[in-house]
Amino acid sequence: MSAMRHLLDLCKRRGFLFQSAEIHGGLRGAYDYGPLGVELKRNVSQEWWNSMVYQRSDVVGIDTAIITPPAVLKTSGHVDQFTDEMVDSRLSKERFRPDKAPALKLIEQDKILPISAPDKVTAKAWEHDIRTQFAKGALITRKGKEILLQVARMEKDKIVLKKDSAAGAAATIEPTDLHIPYHGYVDPNSNSPFLTESRPFNLMFKTYLDPIDPIDKVITTTLDAQKNPSTSDLTSTRQLVDKTLHPSLTYLRPETAQGVFINYATVQRSHPHLKIPFGIAQIGKSFRNEIRLEHAIFRTPEFEQMELEFFVAPWQAEEQFVAWRKFRMDWWRYYGRNHDRIRERAHAQDELAHYSSGCVDVEYLFPWGWGEVEGIANRGDFDLSKHSEATGIKLQYTDAILMQERQAREKATGVKETSVEALARERFTPHVVESSCGLNRAMLALMLDAMEVVDEQGKVIPFPGEGDNNTTTSENAIVSKGVRTIMRLHPRLAPVKVGIMPLISNNKDLVELCTGISQSLRQELQVNVSLETQSTTIGKRYYRMDEIGTPWCVTVDFESLQDRMVTIRERDTGEQRRVSAEEVVEIVRDGLRLHPRGSSLDQQQQKTISK
Repeated sequence: MSAMRHLLDLCKRRGFLFQSAEIHGGLRGAYDYGPLGVELKRNVSQEWWNSMVYQRSDVVGIDTAIITPPAVLKTSGHVDQFTDEMVDSRLSKERFRPDKAPALKLIEQDKILPISAPDKVTAKAWEHDIRTQFAKGALITRKGKEILLQVARMEKDKIVLKKDSAAGAAATIEPTDLHIPYHGYVDPNSNSPFLTESRPFNLMFKTYLDPIDPIDKVITTTLDAQKNPSTSDLTSTRQLVDKTLHPSLTYLRPETAQGVFINYATVQRSHPHLKIPFGIAQIGKSFRNEIRLEHAIFRTPEFEQMELEFFVAPWQAEEQFVAWRKFRMDWWRYYGRNHDRIRERAHAQDELAHYSSGCVDVEYLFPWGWGEVEGIANRGDFDLSKHSEATGIKLQYTDAILMQERQAREKATGVKETSVEALARERFTPHVVESSCGLNRAMLALMLDAMEVVDEQGKVIPFPGEGDNNTTTSENAIVSKGVRTIMRLHPRLAPVKVGIMPLISNNKDLVELCTGISQSLRQELQVNVSLETQSTTIGKRYYRMDEIGTPWCVTVDFESLQDRMVTIRERDTGEQRRVSAEEVVEIVRDGLRLHPRGSSLDQQQQKTISK
């Protein structure tokens, strides 16, 4: 069993993550967060907000609207340029990006092109389609779920297939006459080369603010257009429909950043104490009509972003870009355990947006490979300049101190300042350094990073494909008796901070004392506490808490009724000690500090992050 499959099973069983509308058949790419999932997601976002806003004096927050007028996204370039190339598989009808698709796989020794169907029934249907539509007369066999095509040879832009001698008269045609186009990629799921031509695909969701159903307008406009010969062709009809719908057209925002840019001047006016450099942070939902949905919450049409737009003077941009790269990598290393699974990858020149002078991705090593969890970019002044051009509103920053100094100097000397460089430092369009982190991806990465499977002795069992190259792990080893899962999340991220357990779950006095301790923790620390009263052993209850990442468990026994001493157990060490019921609050309080007292490692991290 892969790490991803193991995690998703745990998420569903313990209430982290569910498929949305599952009782109605589900909705592909849509997920609901259960009681534990919503706590973890909230904790990750709160830690980001704490680091980016509360721990700094130069960043403020904002929360902007999801529904966005076309003018904003037209100005930002999203309407015209926010597209991906799209290809459809003629067999599976799946849609995918060609630049992310794999090359054709051949069974080289036999020159066989295998096409994998999801089941035997589908394979039979696909074979029929290939024989009758896509490669008539080709030499084809079928083995279970696989369709096997005989290949004569590969050429630069086509695949030459062998002819089937049983095809009668068609068999006299030379093999070179039977070929199919090949553009260097195939359907990622089936290895099928039977594809449509690529075409641009806009990633934004359209919606309409109108009491009249837009479908009614589409039908009426189309019918009217068909009556007029000059507008009856498809292109003219489409233009008329777009024109009719445009007054009520809006979009679900594809990113949170534009909401910050269009509010830059408002924030600056309402918070005059903010001096360059300063930032505006936002956490919120965005929507993209993704061509390919994959890896559960890694890529979905509805997702949450944690973004910071940091406004700087043009001459500060590069320095701030470097500083924010380090700051964000420090954050990831603070909450992640396996630093070798976190890396920074700089974009090549041909990957950069035309307005960007630098961009790096923070990537995590997921079970399927390296995947982006955050991007840090030097965006220049593109966004503010474009919105300024479109609206006529100057989105500039004025350094009042420099201006006053110049005016005083001119008054004293009688000489006007003429230096273009000096005047440009007084009033300029800020450049922007952006940090854009996917909350859903961050949650997935941190859970995978924290999850361990251990045997009865506490030894870590690697998942298949992990660990020493000389060590192989079978699926049976992961699910065998005595093996358990521990979610070693940072205490500040853990969905449940403390599990409180009476030794005997149905003893009224023990339960009453447990309830008192849990209430103290909730009131004093405002944390999520679980009262564990299942009719099972303490050991099994400990393991259940380990599985969801609970850092501390507190057991109340009959001696506790006499001396108010309880047993507190730490998740990561398994260490147990007797403390007073009142001490529990302080132990948890100290453990939840950003930098717990007495930890040399955390003291060093504190120094690093505060620089």
